[in-house]
Amino acid sequence: MKKVLLLGVFLVGTLVCTGCNPTESAVLSVDRSQCMGCAKCVAVCKGDAIRIISNKAVIDPTKCINCGNCVEICPVNAIY
Repeated sequence: MKKVLLLGVFLVGTLVCTGCNPTESAVLSVDRSQCMGCAKCVAVCKGDAIRIISNKAVIDPTKCINCGNCVEICPVNAIY
């Protein structure tokens, strides 16, 4: 299922991912209550899928390739 975070509202649908790990979910999520807006995830995102909006990370599921770099670098484990 595809989750789109748009100003705190999740929309659910289907996403076909190319270049990602097909055995895992194609979309990563951000726990906005944990995110501190450091932007480390933006710097390592291979798909240019992460933006900081209102001091919180937001992942564009149409660009996310599920590389997991953001998960690894997040100092507060806000991305999963």
